[in-house]
Amino acid sequence: MPLKPVLKYGVIAAEGIQEEDLPNELTTRVCDVRECKNYKGLSKCNRCRTAMYCSKECQKADWPHHKPYCTMVKNFPPEKDPQTGGEPPLQRHLRLWTARFNGSLVCAAIVALDLNNHPENIDDFGIVVTLHPRPHKEAGARFQFISAVVTPMAEMVVKFIMALGGAEHGKTLLKMHQQHRDELKARTNGMEDYATMIVIATNTGEHALPGGLATEIRFKPLGIHKNFVRSAQLNDQSLDWYSNLKIQVNRDIPNQALVG
Repeated sequence: MPLKPVLKYGVIAAEGIQEEDLPNELTTRVCDVRECKNYKGLSKCNRCRTAMYCSKECQKADWPHHKPYCTMVKNFPPEKDPQTGGEPPLQRHLRLWTARFNGSLVCAAIVALDLNNHPENIDDFGIVVTLHPRPHKEAGARFQFISAVVTPMAEMVVKFIMALGGAEHGKTLLKMHQQHRDELKARTNGMEDYATMIVIATNTGEHALPGGLATEIRFKPLGIHKNFVRSAQLNDQSLDWYSNLKIQVNRDIPNQALVG
């Protein structure tokens, strides 16, 4: 049985559905406030250039949730392209990809980590996603899904997080992540937390992006709400989170998860 997460538009992408049969609204970027469905007149957050909002009111309302990621991006800005002095295309497209597929990644993480039955897994495990460049008209869909692996947190720290700018950088990143987790849990009486994901984009092959970077590794905190974890749609043991994430990425059908 395919994964059936709640979508903002009430349509579920399942195995066998052709992309041309899906409503266009599914792939339309909407305001990043969970309760908002507006997709017109969106503007980017000036600090991280990733989150998008339809109004200043929505941006202000989302700030408690967005602040940790936004602060992380500000404190650890991407290296500039030595050829152009700007943001390397690989980093730019990966930044846009992680924003576009945030809902899909949240749904996959809840099922993959079995958070309803084992909430402690959010501390002990994370997910490592690997992507490869492909041509696509959407700037946030320029990657093909290669793999997603549930990985012990200790292994993630040693293999990936400490590689993000060196050991000291990695330690600072982990400290900030834990601080943001603690603040979010305290502010929401334990109803919300951040899961850990590492996204790796390899930049080789005929569709490699210009700029010279061979690999980009991005630390991606995933906002998890207990109401969504408890959703009946995400607690069927037969759900195939891996296949559905692959479908959503490769067909560019990003989920927009709602918390009821």
